[in-house]
Amino acid sequence: MKIKLKPVTYGLIFLIFVFVLSFSVLVSSFNTRIYKSVYRSDENIKEFSGFSEEEYLGEIDRLKAYLFNTREDSNLIDSVYSEDEVSHMKDVYKLFRMVRIICVLSFFAAWFIIIKNKNHISYIDISRRWYLFIVYPVLIFAPAIINFEKFWTTFHKVLFSNDLWLMDPRYSLMINLLPEKIFYSISMMTIIVYFIIVLVAVLCFRFFSKREEKASYGTK
Repeated sequence: MKIKLKPVTYGLIFLIFVFVLSFSVLVSSFNTRIYKSVYRSDENIKEFSGFSEEEYLGEIDRLKAYLFNTREDSNLIDSVYSEDEVSHMKDVYKLFRMVRIICVLSFFAAWFIIIKNKNHISYIDISRRWYLFIVYPVLIFAPAIINFEKFWTTFHKVLFSNDLWLMDPRYSLMINLLPEKIFYSISMMTIIVYFIIVLVAVLCFRFFSKREEKASYGTK
């Protein structure tokens, strides 16, 4: 019978949570459908920028390329934005780089734990604690669902050490290209992607736990 090591089990669950959440954030942030949908529903984007849908999505692709670049290169975006907007995007780049690093490290850390402790990890124990995959994100997602504007303001105050994110919509191209409703949609998409992946993961853990139970009965 496998030894149930609670620190290993809870550590693995936490790493899986971190990986799935960070992966969901990245996938949702770069989902072109979100930007296309908001552009079509928000006349202000068209009026302020004068961009056609194709031009708008092209600009969004340029911003995404900047954020996903392995090295920060403001030359990718400094042609149309103000100095403060470019400076803020440098801060955003650092944030996305951190999310990418966390995503990769949590994946390999979880994989290492599984390989290193394959004879000690109990899938039965993990499947019985599926609720932890709900508890962790609820603490994060609930404020965004209840009052997104307050959540978004707090998010910026906590993660940014300056006030460059406070852009004037009367003059800022960036704030008009990326209105708050885009980030609301990204947040909701993150929640959906997260729970889809978690559902698949829990079903997999239950499958392996059934096999584990049969194997343990067979050894009795």
